[in-house]
Amino acid sequence: MNKLAQLIWKDVTGENESNRVSYIVRINALLMCIYFIIFMVVFSIQGMFPTVGTCAICLATYGLAVYLTYRDYNTLALAIYSIVTIFWMMRFVMQWGWECSIQHFVFVLLLLVFVGTYASDRTKILLSIGVFLVRLALYTWHVSFEPYEEVPYNITLMFQIINILSIFLSMIVILMIFTRDKMATEAKLSQYNKKLKQISEIDPLTKLPNRRSVISGTISNIMRGVCENGVCIAIGDIDFFKTVNDTYGHEAGDEVLKQLASLCHEFMKEHGIAARWGGEEFLFVFNNENLDEAGMHANALLSKIRNMTVMWGDVEIKVTMTIGVADVNTFISGDVTEAEIDDRINEAVGAADKKLYMGKSGGRNTVVV
Repeated sequence: MNKLAQLIWKDVTGENESNRVSYIVRINALLMCIYFIIFMVVFSIQGMFPTVGTCAICLATYGLAVYLTYRDYNTLALAIYSIVTIFWMMRFVMQWGWECSIQHFVFVLLLLVFVGTYASDRTKILLSIGVFLVRLALYTWHVSFEPYEEVPYNITLMFQIINILSIFLSMIVILMIFTRDKMATEAKLSQYNKKLKQISEIDPLTKLPNRRSVISGTISNIMRGVCENGVCIAIGDIDFFKTVNDTYGHEAGDEVLKQLASLCHEFMKEHGIAARWGGEEFLFVFNNENLDEAGMHANALLSKIRNMTVMWGDVEIKVTMTIGVADVNTFISGDVTEAEIDDRINEAVGAADKKLYMGKSGGRNTVVV
């Protein structure tokens, strides 16, 4: 059974393409193969051998449609499926009349028009009109002519049962595959969007938030009023980082950045957030802390950085950092907009940057508040 299921659900499309059309056409064509095998048995028992021959031709043609789905000729397979189905409906209605219920297969064809193709809306409307005309032609024949052959009531009842079951089963298969495909596509899209969001907000080297992400988050925190004691911005720059790259290589420099980022991330969990600002610069946001508190915690962070050792082979690499700290003026009378907060955060970043360079000029390895 597992091998049969694998064969039925075999994927023949590309990685980024939907399998919906292949599965819908394939399974419905398989159902029609079973449908005609049943009728071949029934008609053989009844001694209706010319009709058995017609059923055999339809069976072979539906089998061809199944084969074509494995060759990725889905449009051709669907066309064959539709033509044979229309032929068989006409044959049934003309020979045995309306009571056999074969005409309801037009609803299967209508579903296939909309969920079994990737055609344009205009093409789908035209195909729907074609299906409607087939239904109209069948009804016109029914009211205009008597059936070629009278069949007993029990045979008519059997036709109705088989046809109605087949039609409902086909419609269930089409809708099930369509909804499953749609949900799978939406799930893939959701995961893809999450991945894009992560790429746009996370620095790939250090795994810290980037400047875009941290500024957006800070604006949101201020707007939500969760920073009653204020918000402070600090910018830290690794001292003599170029020397590390020149002496040990850029891979060693990357390792320093990654380990330093990990240390800063762990430290800032209790105070706010650490982010990669660019190059060897880091941004620290102290949420709900005033300037004195932020300055004290920035000094504590610097102390941890001084004690950090990065092993590169047999070499111990030690680094220090110069940090400038400034507060964000969030105490604005009346309502405040995101644009105003963004402006004040940028002002604080500029002030912190100036203090950073004051620390660089004063000898580095310090915090300037």
